[in-house]
Amino acid sequence: MQTEILLDDPSLVEVINEIHSEPWPRFLSEDEAVKKYWRDLYGRFPQYQLLFKDADEYLGLANAFPIFWNGTTEGLPAGFDEAVRLITRASKPANALCALAIVVRKKHAGKGVSSAILRVIKEKAKEGGFRNLIIPVRPTLKSQYPLIPMGSYMQWKKEGWPFDPWLRVHVKAGGKILKEAIPSMVVKGTIAKWQDWTGLHFGESGEYVVKGALNPVMIDLQKDLGEYIEPNIWILHECE
Repeated sequence: MQTEILLDDPSLVEVINEIHSEPWPRFLSEDEAVKKYWRDLYGRFPQYQLLFKDADEYLGLANAFPIFWNGTTEGLPAGFDEAVRLITRASKPANALCALAIVVRKKHAGKGVSSAILRVIKEKAKEGGFRNLIIPVRPTLKSQYPLIPMGSYMQWKKEGWPFDPWLRVHVKAGGKILKEAIPSMVVKGTIAKWQDWTGLHFGESGEYVVKGALNPVMIDLQKDLGEYIEPNIWILHECE
């Protein structure tokens, strides 16, 4: 597996955008931090925007960014959104690397690509002088259990390992599950927008299970508002 870096070839941003268009539910692209800051961060930290290739085919990517973290669980950002804001408006020198996205193309899932990507990111963190790699992980199968609180789901086990495949990859690679990251992402929109994003009809106020969502979406017809609060899980990889 070859690694390509945005710093060496700025045109790779087109490949990054293409790969990101595949796995995420449509509504996540409406997250405020994503819309305001996400793509600008590529240009600020191109040395940590990584693409992974086998022969002539791209297998996946990793988007990582330097961040300040005081080393305590309590000192972690709430989740993805706050991490993006802290990276963008850094007031202290970065001392950790934060991988905000790791994507493996669907056709290559289950082939060990994610483990290989993790190894490379940890090496990049170490090369950059960072002792810690922190990741707000989006568990692979959580969307199949949207009514189960993330705090409970993250404790599920299968044969002694985390039940969720993505969590299992991290733990087997030496990662430590620190805590639930909530709110990690927040998406708000009118009822019309949510109907467009999901293809669902919302006939009354209440909680709705939406494909791809890790938690139910809250719909308030009176306020003409739909709100989704995504939970993730903070994981630490020590890179010494």
